[in-house]
Amino acid sequence: MKKILCLLTLCFLVYTIYYFNHTDKITYISIGDSLSLGIDSNGNTNYGYSNYIANYLKDKDLLKSYNNYFSTSGTRIKDLKGKLETNWEITKDKKTLSLKKCLRDADLVTLSVGTDDILTNLALSTVSVDNLSNKEITTLADKTLNELAALFKELRKYAKEKIIFIGFYNPLEEETLTRERLYTYLIAKAKDLCQKYDIEYLDIYNLFKNNKNYLNNPTNIYPSTEAYQMIATKIIENYI
Repeated sequence: MKKILCLLTLCFLVYTIYYFNHTDKITYISIGDSLSLGIDSNGNTNYGYSNYIANYLKDKDLLKSYNNYFSTSGTRIKDLKGKLETNWEITKDKKTLSLKKCLRDADLVTLSVGTDDILTNLALSTVSVDNLSNKEITTLADKTLNELAALFKELRKYAKEKIIFIGFYNPLEEETLTRERLYTYLIAKAKDLCQKYDIEYLDIYNLFKNNKNYLNNPTNIYPSTEAYQMIATKIIENYI
């Protein structure tokens, strides 16, 4: 009888601790490149999609904490993987934060990376982008996809909850048949990778393609304020 009472008491204490420490509020971290940072079509660091998401969660009293401290302009896939492997640390408000711990604590992670990789690979190609054969398109895209797979694998070691990958888009004004074939292949394979690692893929390629206001400055590759708002809206509607 005493053993039963002790067991019941222990169960009650465990439940009490869980009840008073458990919260349904969301710890949110946004990581990646300039999109995650919120650089707009004028080249200024402004409100990105993560800021709109954080504000929505805050207004709904659903936000526990938010940071995009691990977002930097020009970040490539291998850069982010390297920072994760070495457990990148930053200091904010006299507190040291590590990337691995922030990912472990996160209920929601949004990730944008890969656009710089594709543009770099296109620039380094010995063949003009509009003259690429199907084999050359596959080879070029597969380099980025292999790096993305390695990043996802590393990311999933620490981030155990919801991850949303902001998909690829064509940041250049031209929309040729070759570019369309490249992005069609890239997006299809990236979606397969996301499914493998239980990551949500937010497809923005056609949304950007069909709305000129989303990329309204031909001198840079960054989305407009309207585009960032759209990304946040799609995430809120579909995943929160």
